[in-house]
Amino acid sequence: MFIVQRKLSRRQATMERRYGFHLGEAMRAALAGSYDKAQTHSAIALSISRELYAATGEHRPDLAAALASHALSSAAYGRIGETVALLTESAGHYAALASADPVTYEVPRIDVLTRIATAADAAGNTADAVELLREIVRMYDAVPPAPRGDGKAQGRRDLGRARARFHLGRCLLKTGDRDACLAEIEAGLADAERAWERLGLSDDSPTWLSGTPGCVQLAAPDWATAATRAMTLHEAAGRWEEAGRAARVAIRMSAGLAGIGGDAQREAHAAVGERAAAILARAPAAGERAADVAAADERQACPASTKRLRERSISASAAARSTHLMPSTDLPGSRSL
Repeated sequence: MFIVQRKLSRRQATMERRYGFHLGEAMRAALAGSYDKAQTHSAIALSISRELYAATGEHRPDLAAALASHALSSAAYGRIGETVALLTESAGHYAALASADPVTYEVPRIDVLTRIATAADAAGNTADAVELLREIVRMYDAVPPAPRGDGKAQGRRDLGRARARFHLGRCLLKTGDRDACLAEIEAGLADAERAWERLGLSDDSPTWLSGTPGCVQLAAPDWATAATRAMTLHEAAGRWEEAGRAARVAIRMSAGLAGIGGDAQREAHAAVGERAAAILARAPAAGERAADVAAADERQACPASTKRLRERSISASAAARSTHLMPSTDLPGSRSL
């Protein structure tokens, strides 16, 4: 009996390690824009988590996380029905977990609702998405407080609320309400900066994003896109100081994605850097001039040479410069869920 139990325990430990590996690889591949690879890894992680949950009745958090991860892969290919089904199942597991331990699981539960709202928008129900995202922001406000001194738990809540506001701003822009869009994005950027401090993040390394918690990696594409959107909207209105502030965030986040990502992420970083440099040169109180931006770009650039980045960014930069009155506010190659 002891030998049988030991074999089962060793097999479970092996499965747990495989689960962690594939879930991590799925996230890294998604950040790099390798959606086929992300889907393969997330499917394996989901299969392992289902087997573990069925065998032991434990590992429910792992199953909930794997369902949400695989939904990200499904959304990348526009499979909205499958995406919503996976997210709904994930939300059910997180709801059960949150009922017993709200401090730990309420934020992940609400995070899944944000993804459901973005899926509704992708299906053409933008008005419904706006209504749900407004409710989600209020839900984050009502999350039970973390134990005293647990700044990281507060940081995760701030980052989740920031992500909901980024998507709310994006949806409001689709409805034509640019002022409300910008207000939500600015509130989200403020939330995200608080999370940055509370989570103790640093961008000293070109690959800084790869070592951050999963909540940061999940938020990074939306964070970068929101900062770029704020930068271009402020630029169009001639608010150079505000544009410069958003530009510095856009550079930081796009650099983090470029340090992990593929060609699309590197092109996005080069295009953002060039556009931000022009903005910062006109921002009298932005605190960072174009030369400083160029130097930061050199330090944070991914392994590809700066020359290669510039060559790849020519078309994207030209397109960005040609739309001053109603500029594009999306990063090249970005996807959201």
